[in-house]
Amino acid sequence: VEMQNGCICCTLREDLIENVTKLAEEKRFDYLLIESTGISEPMPVATTFVHEHDGRKLLGSVARLDTLVTVVDAVNFLKDYQKTDTLQDRELGAEKTDRRTIAQLLADQVECANLILLNKVDLVSESDAKHLEGVLKKLNPKAKVIRSTYSKIDLKQLLNTKSFDIAEAEQMPGWYQELQGNHVPESEEYGISSLVYREKRPFHPSRLDKLLNTGLDGILRSKGILYVAGVDRALVWHQAGAVLSIDQGAPWQHDIEELQPRQEVVFIGQDLEKNSLRQRLEKALLTEEEMQLGPAEW
Repeated sequence: VEMQNGCICCTLREDLIENVTKLAEEKRFDYLLIESTGISEPMPVATTFVHEHDGRKLLGSVARLDTLVTVVDAVNFLKDYQKTDTLQDRELGAEKTDRRTIAQLLADQVECANLILLNKVDLVSESDAKHLEGVLKKLNPKAKVIRSTYSKIDLKQLLNTKSFDIAEAEQMPGWYQELQGNHVPESEEYGISSLVYREKRPFHPSRLDKLLNTGLDGILRSKGILYVAGVDRALVWHQAGAVLSIDQGAPWQHDIEELQPRQEVVFIGQDLEKNSLRQRLEKALLTEEEMQLGPAEW
């Protein structure tokens, strides 16, 4: 069944629900393989397989999402991940309003999978394959990584695994695991490590700008919240590859623990110099003297 002219996670969602329901009712098939386009976001598709949402019946009553697979191109993944190209730049058929970068797309697709197929390993060296495996395991510590050539694998590793869990998938990203204190040490043998930065003092606005302008070399992925002096709400930090975005978050609320002002950012990087990075972050904070002076002096 082919669905065209739309996005499977939004405009074609109704078509997906209708077609899967019809196929399930026919009772002719044991398994159903859904292949979305290379630019789709997997998680919205996955959530279609819950029983209901806001009183609306979805696919959970007729089908079970068994495995969520992301295929990674061993030759080009890291090359594309380090670029700033958007989906529009590559003319990949994205909507005109879609401003995602290639790096953001790759990170999203790796972080929500519970099975990662590392393909084209015959075209890279063993050391490069191991390095990439280390990156993938750091981005998604809970996913199983299987190497392949021409995407050929034993179907028993793909079908009827009963391995996908929507609640667990929401906690799969490496940055989330690091914030929870669930460190994955085996990736460090490939030079991939992480730093969780927490601090109660706010960043000085101009010094934070200077820090960002000098760049964060070697950082593959980072995410969290920032506390900036003079800003009454959290700022959401999101970086994948060479692209960093900082957006407005929820207002700070001193009487709610989760919304109290603080820095909480996890950095995942290649050959990460943790002490140097921590020192650079510390230098961008307000000093105790500046905090006493107040906003007029910041």
